[in-house]
Amino acid sequence: MKKTNKSQSLIVCLVFGVILGIISKYLDTISITDGKKWDTVLSYFGDLFTRVGIWIFIATIIATFSKTKISAAGNTFIFFIGVLISYYLYSTYLFGFFPTRYFISWFIIAIISPLLALIAWEAKNNVRLSYILPALPMGILLKYSIGIGLFYIYLNYIEELIMYLIICIVYYKQPKQMVAIVILSIIIAFFVKQIDLSPL
Repeated sequence: MKKTNKSQSLIVCLVFGVILGIISKYLDTISITDGKKWDTVLSYFGDLFTRVGIWIFIATIIATFSKTKISAAGNTFIFFIGVLISYYLYSTYLFGFFPTRYFISWFIIAIISPLLALIAWEAKNNVRLSYILPALPMGILLKYSIGIGLFYIYLNYIEELIMYLIICIVYYKQPKQMVAIVILSIIIAFFVKQIDLSPL
């Protein structure tokens, strides 16, 4: 990939992150007071953007469709930096204080995002690893979409389930590969359930 193209993709991801950071913070401030349909829609998206699933989904898509593994790492990292800067600067502007603890939690996620991006990229582009690696983002999304126990299962959020199905399509190569990663993603979801991945 040419240096110019790399720079362009980083700029696009940074701008995208900044815009989403501002939008998600703005949506945090929306409350349903008079029952207007538009307020209800905004509040719905505000709730969606407070959940971890949407950020995992977006980061996975960015990483997966990057040209190279290095681009995947860089694009994902710069995206989260954009989100962080705009979200928390906007928070400071609105409320007059900087939520340091939450910022540090998300900054840690931004720091490790290049590693997770490499996993997402390899999951799409490495034939052998495509039987294993897609199960990681899929399993985390599944954890948020459904409740899983030893003898029960129930739907938490249909949006995360839709994201899970989209990721299935993105990583699909052949039936036996999809069966393998779906089963593995269920196992991962069960174990990840014990971990709180929601710093906000």
